[in-house]
Amino acid sequence: MSLWERFYTSFSENASETAFCIGNRYYSYSEFTRYTGGSQQLLLNYSGGATGLPVGVMCHDTVETFAAIFAIWFSGCHFVPLHPLHPVFVNQEKIRLAKLQIIMDSDPDANSTELKAECICTKNVTTTNSLFLISEQERAYILFTSGSTGKPKGVPISVKNLDAFTTGFLELYPDLTSSDRFLQTYDLTSDAAFTGYLIPLLLGATVFTIPAGSFKYLAIVKILQEHRITWTQFTPSVLNYLRPYFKSMRFDSLKHTHFGGEALPFELVAEWADCVPNAELSNIYGPTETTITCTILRTNIRQLKESVYNGIVSIGKPLKGVKILIIGETGQIVGDDKKGELCIGGSQVMEGYLSRTADDNKTFFMHEENGNREKYYRSGDLVIRDRKGYLHFCGRKDDQLKISGYRIEPAEIEWAVSQVTGGSKSKACGYRKTNGTVAIVVFTENQDSQPEILKDKLRSILPPALIPEKIISIRQFPLNSNGKVDLPGLIEEFSNQLYD
Repeated sequence: MSLWERFYTSFSENASETAFCIGNRYYSYSEFTRYTGGSQQLLLNYSGGATGLPVGVMCHDTVETFAAIFAIWFSGCHFVPLHPLHPVFVNQEKIRLAKLQIIMDSDPDANSTELKAECICTKNVTTTNSLFLISEQERAYILFTSGSTGKPKGVPISVKNLDAFTTGFLELYPDLTSSDRFLQTYDLTSDAAFTGYLIPLLLGATVFTIPAGSFKYLAIVKILQEHRITWTQFTPSVLNYLRPYFKSMRFDSLKHTHFGGEALPFELVAEWADCVPNAELSNIYGPTETTITCTILRTNIRQLKESVYNGIVSIGKPLKGVKILIIGETGQIVGDDKKGELCIGGSQVMEGYLSRTADDNKTFFMHEENGNREKYYRSGDLVIRDRKGYLHFCGRKDDQLKISGYRIEPAEIEWAVSQVTGGSKSKACGYRKTNGTVAIVVFTENQDSQPEILKDKLRSILPPALIPEKIISIRQFPLNSNGKVDLPGLIEEFSNQLYD
């Protein structure tokens, strides 16, 4: 049975069960199927029944958004998520790169004229039971990651990649059932969000979302308490925001507490353990190019100390079908207890970037083993594998940042600063705040503009996740002994401004 057939069957077999709770409104699988059928009819009217098309979706927290995604898949097309709050420039570039001609949007007041694509309004769609599978094309979706030139890189993921992920995930969690209640906390333009709705919808379980316009962290606590959630996935940054209130929290119904998107400090999650006495912990890892999640640690929180390296929780072992190599500094494959770059192969690795460029040659390589040649993805992440086979994250090989689940190229922020300042030199980097979360600081050379004015200008060309928390102007960049900008020295010199 194909992946889309599995979803179609789940929708049918669980028709009377609850599929979603969105904004305190419940939708049964039967009702969601009718929304999806209505969206499919709208799409077919615009596309003329053509398959293999990229179709954009403005990702609001609405049932129409989720219905549009499945309508696209069931119609033999592929899904391209767009963020309604991102600058027009950013969405325009994604539309151009993905060659989008159709965008589905549940906001009837949206002004789509600047996006140069046909907009289908799905708000108040006429629901219908005539949902059907047309054909299963090769591609499932295209996501965009941060790029060093200011332009996003398109990551196309195939249906086979996505099928391999869902199969591997469910094999690792055979105890998940239709009675589970999943809390989906991620932005729908992030691949981390897929786990929070694809897995439960395959099981016939219920997906709860964070109400639009609410304060995210308080809303999470309220939903956990009121709806007896059994499965969550957060970034460690979310947990840091909740940390001051741990003593007043207790979630007895929570059975699975997942983390990902950032390094997970042992000290933080050890405190969280008292809030979730009946839960186990999973720490996940996966670049977008390797389909959502490719390694997972699943463990009892109280046995977590055995899976910690330098205060950071292990990222576990590969899912079924995922292969790994660890490459040392001189290009050789290294064994256990040796640090090197994590390289990932197997059924979840994408074929190549949307615009085939030198990025493919830098990012992928072929490795032959036992007469078989396999493509591997260079993650840029440094790891050590212990003698039990568990992987431990040791930082980045380059200066890329991972903040709140987003992969951020400092060069993209520096490019944007040069655009809004007329060419000022700048350096962006991450720093760890006193509450343990990572934030972005930009140092600019000889720039007189006020930091808040610069931030406002940056908001016109950068997504919210890339807006620096601090902007500090200096007279001249100091250099280290290698002739490079001394960023650690700048962090230390301006610590009073960073940690005020």
